[in-house]
Amino acid sequence: MAYGSVKRSLGRRRGVRKKAPGAALILIGFAALILVCTICFYIGAGFYTSLLGHERKRIAADARQDNFGGLRKWTRTSQFGIFPPNYPVVDRSHNLGEDSLAMCERALWHTLETTTIVLPAGDTFIHTGDIDDLWLRDSAAQVHPLLVPFGDGGGSLVESDPRLARVISGLIQRTAMYIRHDPYANAFRIDDSYVFSAEQKRLGRHDLISTWNYELDSACYYIRMIYYFYKSLPDHPVLKNPRVIEAIDIMVDVWISEQEHESDKYPTGPLFDCKNCGKPYRYPGLARGGKGTEVGKVGMTWSGFRPSDDACRYGYLVPANMFAVVALSYVEELAQTLWNNDDLFAKARSLRLAIDQGINEHAIVDHPKYGKIYAYEVNGLGDYLLMDDANVPSLMSIPYIGYNYIPEIYANTRRFILSTDNPTYQKGHNIETGDIEGYGSPHMSLAVDKNIWPMSLAVQALSSDDVDEKLRLVQKLTKATGGTGWMHESFDVSNPRKYTRSWFCWADSLYAELVMSLAKDCPSGKYHVMKWKDPNTVTGGKYAA
Repeated sequence: MAYGSVKRSLGRRRGVRKKAPGAALILIGFAALILVCTICFYIGAGFYTSLLGHERKRIAADARQDNFGGLRKWTRTSQFGIFPPNYPVVDRSHNLGEDSLAMCERALWHTLETTTIVLPAGDTFIHTGDIDDLWLRDSAAQVHPLLVPFGDGGGSLVESDPRLARVISGLIQRTAMYIRHDPYANAFRIDDSYVFSAEQKRLGRHDLISTWNYELDSACYYIRMIYYFYKSLPDHPVLKNPRVIEAIDIMVDVWISEQEHESDKYPTGPLFDCKNCGKPYRYPGLARGGKGTEVGKVGMTWSGFRPSDDACRYGYLVPANMFAVVALSYVEELAQTLWNNDDLFAKARSLRLAIDQGINEHAIVDHPKYGKIYAYEVNGLGDYLLMDDANVPSLMSIPYIGYNYIPEIYANTRRFILSTDNPTYQKGHNIETGDIEGYGSPHMSLAVDKNIWPMSLAVQALSSDDVDEKLRLVQKLTKATGGTGWMHESFDVSNPRKYTRSWFCWADSLYAELVMSLAKDCPSGKYHVMKWKDPNTVTGGKYAA
């Protein structure tokens, strides 16, 4: 366009000044310019492929100018974001009462004492509670309070406890094996002794795979766990384990492929040699023969299922894509500062920017009552779902997971979530909690119709900048256990003694994290690990029994 304009301008000049003394010089100069441009074009063409090949290294080199190693561990501010996520922790000086502190103690150690098996060869298996399978998401979330910098001196509990470090490093290593086994699976068994039925095998389950629901957030939790572990123990050998690095590389490639889900793109290469690999993901029960409802190509990455394990109505689950943006920023830093992996860094950066752009262009909806809000799911074709689900990542959890949200839009979204316009919202009264409001999930609506999920109340408190709201929700949660002293999956808004899942450690861990964000008095007692099958014992820290 610009070259054509210049060319037309020179033609007009020749018409006006064809007898001018300098006309010949102008023509000679113009011819020389064309000759130089032509030579440059062919020379440049010869180097074009090489330049593309070095582009990723250039991106990495430009970003390496930031000196991450010189920044304080818990307050890093860089191009990647803020660690830990800046969800509002006002201070930790509040007196929450004996009941809440005692329950925090039990909830914090519940995973270690009832669901953790330390295996030989450096592995750890952590199941979810009353289901003896390991969910990638749940297991990482269950140990998360041990990694958050609420411990002595502003560090994490794992930082000063080699036994806890062994537990979590073993989980990191074990999960890497599971991801290589099948990157689309979300839950796994401890061994391959279980005999699956023909129907279960039809659903993609076999040997170690308990459920084969592809959920975008599963790998986000894994990456977050690795990153938080890195901030606590940056020199731990598990962080340089090739299997761990390969697992992250695998998931980044899966996410890139699932940006083009509609065109049946799937990841390839030597790392994708699993039984279900080498073909597009199809899950029986999803629309269009297992492909899911139609989506456009808009930068976001597709997910078949929500963190509730329910199928997505529209394939771009917005809070999971937000979590992926955060996780990819962690990958960028790890690839650059720890692994010196320019290729992984460049892939992660490009993917993060594309997903974030897709969110900002396609996941914000003008609501007639609340203004601009974030949708829960979209398809990139103009359709969207306005709701929130208690399972994290949720829209309520946006500050908690660390996404760089637009404050006004999040505030509007929060008002929508805590209103009757959100189809999962409930409000009621019962003798144990008094007046209570919150929201739940369609996942357990058949068992408990008007359900509130404790984890939604915990995340509502964690993401609030109102101290009174935080303290009020801690008290509501403490009273909403149905007399058991434990968090549950869901409870009836009119009767907390009607609940689902009596043993659900993910919710316990979120409760513990909430209390620890407000008070310094948890933990105070000792823990033990349920099963230690590794012949090598490890000395624990001050809280180890």
